[in-house]
Amino acid sequence: MLRAQTNANAVTKPPRAPTIINSERADFDLTARRAIYRGNVRVDDPQMKLTCEQLTADLPQSGGHIDHLVALTNVVMDSVDDKGQTKHATSDKAVYDYKVTGGVTNETVTLTGNAKVEDAQGWLTGEPIVWDRANNSMHAENQKMQFRQNIATALVNTNSPTANTNVPTSPK
Repeated sequence: MLRAQTNANAVTKPPRAPTIINSERADFDLTARRAIYRGNVRVDDPQMKLTCEQLTADLPQSGGHIDHLVALTNVVMDSVDDKGQTKHATSDKAVYDYKVTGGVTNETVTLTGNAKVEDAQGWLTGEPIVWDRANNSMHAENQKMQFRQNIATALVNTNSPTANTNVPTSPK
C-alpha cells in the first residue's frame, strides 16, 4: 500500500488580539492584583466594546483569564457572537464573572440599574438581567420585552382564516 506524506502543518488558530483599556486615570494595587480605571473608560476587546465611568478589574496571574470585572455608571456594551449577531446592552452597573470548575466554563455578565439589552430581534429590560455568555442565554427578573417582527413574514404560511373587513364591496 502506498501512503502519501505531506509537510502540511496542523491548522492552528491565530493568536487572540489583545484587550486595550483607555481611561483618564488608573490606579494599580499590585499586591491585590487589582486595577481601577476612572473617567471615560473604553475597553476594546475582540469580542466586545465597553464604555463606562469606572472599571475595576481583578488581574489574573500572568497569562491567565480575567475572572472578575465591575463596570459602573453609564455602562454601554456592544458584542458580536460567533454567528455575527450583535447585542447592545446598557445599565448603571455590569459585573462580569468567569470561572472554570470541573472542566465546565461559567461566564456571566449581570446588568443592574436601568438594564436593557437590544439585538436585531428586539429589546429586553429587567432587574437584573443575567447574560450567560458560555451558554448564550439570558435570564431577567421583572422583565419587559419587545420583539421586532416583519408582519408580512409573520402572516406567510399561517393557518388563520381570511380576515373579514367592514369595507363595503363596490357594485358591479
